[in-house]
Amino acid sequence: MELATTVEGFFHDEVDRAFRDQGLSPGTLVEHYVVQLLAAYAAQGIEDGPLALKLAAAVDAAPRERRRSLREIGDTSLYLSGFWADSLADKLVDVDYYIQLGGSAYGELARGGPGWTRDPFGDVFGELAENFVRLVEVLAIVSRRTSHAASNADILRLYRTWQRTKSHSAAARLAALGVVPPRDGRPQ
Repeated sequence: MELATTVEGFFHDEVDRAFRDQGLSPGTLVEHYVVQLLAAYAAQGIEDGPLALKLAAAVDAAPRERRRSLREIGDTSLYLSGFWADSLADKLVDVDYYIQLGGSAYGELARGGPGWTRDPFGDVFGELAENFVRLVEVLAIVSRRTSHAASNADILRLYRTWQRTKSHSAAARLAALGVVPPRDGRPQ
């Protein structure tokens, strides 16, 4: 139990700081949800299996199973696209796929469905869906602060991400590593 409290406390501080850096003021429950999500993935890895297949199975599932599956899809997508975005570069399925999938899953949870009772976390899922891209950036900030890109391959991967996305966050990370991307995106 002590470890979980320490991990949650660590992630709470990092998430709170990242929200401030992004100029976000989420509801208390959303911030708590994100902290718990990170603490859970720190304690246990991601379940195997393609999320698209899980989504397809959720369509025909009973309401309780459908909610569980949609939540797993949303959570996994948020975690992967935010915390591990750099590892998705140059893959067949990239970060945009996870952003679309996760935002849609949380949106469906917020709306509910036939045979569902009102979910007490409906508003939380609605905020997660509405701000999914910004939450990905929050998790990316936490990831950068908690891990170190030390190899040239990591820096090159980050540069390629910046070339593809023109992300201000990626540009700032490059600058912190001493690599200043050109303004027009072309090498000089």
